[in-house]
Amino acid sequence: MKKQNIDSMLEQKMSADLCTCGELRKAARAVTMLYDNEVKSSGLQSTQFGLLHIISKTDSIRISDLAAKMGTDRTTLTRNLAILEREGLIKISEGRDHRTRNVTATQKGRGAIARAIPLWNEVQYKVKQKMGESSWQGLMQSLGEFLKVTDQLTNQHNRNV
Repeated sequence: MKKQNIDSMLEQKMSADLCTCGELRKAARAVTMLYDNEVKSSGLQSTQFGLLHIISKTDSIRISDLAAKMGTDRTTLTRNLAILEREGLIKISEGRDHRTRNVTATQKGRGAIARAIPLWNEVQYKVKQKMGESSWQGLMQSLGEFLKVTDQLTNQHNRNV
């Protein structure tokens, strides 16, 4: 790209005062830090809590099903599962055929979740109290709607590529 084209493009203003991606990432970082600080005495991080909580509610779950529930890709999920497995919180085993793998929470993992749940409930309560129940409900509804929009736009983009 030529220098004058780059300079011209850099002079353009963004289409909105606030960047949706930037603001959501900033909020996600702040929420993650808040929840991490509150549940750290359980030995888990907030991201591990969500993952281990889903796993511990089942006898065993396929990695692909877990990825769908978490809304993440298998590569990222596999990396996060490796940490939990290394810490002895989960066990990964071969599924019914060689193509699938199943995840099970170990007793140590179930204990970590049991310690983390009251801590998570407490921070969840504090957030709701500070926001107010109706604002919190509105946020949850807006985030759900936003996820639908991003799914639609992602699917539309993938069809056009």
